[in-house]
Amino acid sequence: MSVVGFDIGNFKSSVGIARAGGIEIVANEYSDRITPTYVSFTNNERFQGHSAKQQEITNHQNTISCFKRLIARKVNDPQVQNERAFQALRITQSQNGSEEKLMLNIDYLNETRQLTVEQVLATFLTKLKTIGEMNLNTKVVDCVISVPCYMTDAERRAILDASQIAGLNCLKLMNETTAIALAYGLYHTNLPDVNDKPHIVTFVDMGYTHLQASVVAFNKGKLRVLATTFDNNLGGRDFDKVLSDYFQNDFKTRYKLDAYSSARPRLRLRAECEKLKINVIYYSTYSIEH
Repeated sequence: MSVVGFDIGNFKSSVGIARAGGIEIVANEYSDRITPTYVSFTNNERFQGHSAKQQEITNHQNTISCFKRLIARKVNDPQVQNERAFQALRITQSQNGSEEKLMLNIDYLNETRQLTVEQVLATFLTKLKTIGEMNLNTKVVDCVISVPCYMTDAERRAILDASQIAGLNCLKLMNETTAIALAYGLYHTNLPDVNDKPHIVTFVDMGYTHLQASVVAFNKGKLRVLATTFDNNLGGRDFDKVLSDYFQNDFKTRYKLDAYSSARPRLRLRAECEKLKINVIYYSTYSIEH
């Protein structure tokens, strides 16, 4: 048995394993070390990762991402309502005994089914588990999963439930900022001794949907998180939305077309704005370097 690490982002995820004296991010079946955090359902089968993201526009009502932002929440939660502006979600609330559960309606195997967010996340975890097993050539049971530093106890317990559904034994939920700091400490051997003044580093993590920052003090064989802050509604997709809003207004003025009239054109516009953002960043970086 081997222990693997799952870094589950709201947009992309990765699988890390201990190999050759370090941590290696392993490749999936597309030879890509990053797997899109998407799950999609059709009348015949379910898809995860790259194959699911390819259906984001054509099968938008049954394609789900950003699971972590929905987990352990109720329908009237402001964050769930905010998520509806980015995804074509069909949400209902189910009464499970004394507990109210957020349910996602999807069309699967020729009928409309209700799935909990934990079940959808478990579906994606099985994909990451398969990637780990493909690279290790052995069965994966034990794992460590990264979570945002602002996650509540209820959200963390829900992620543990999802890992159990996927047949995984989650040994630890590690804050993403702590995981970044740990990776930094592993590869820096010139840290001060335990009794000396610590080496202080600030880590800033700009993700797809949130921004996190932490200040960490390092000594040899030891790290201590001094402070952490976050904004869970500021990320890369908010820049995409600014671009989308601009072009939507431009199309309305010039062509009398409303790209937000339905989910499919809205998603297509957002996908193109995401490509535009990436190209601008790439060529700006290239120009600076050359």
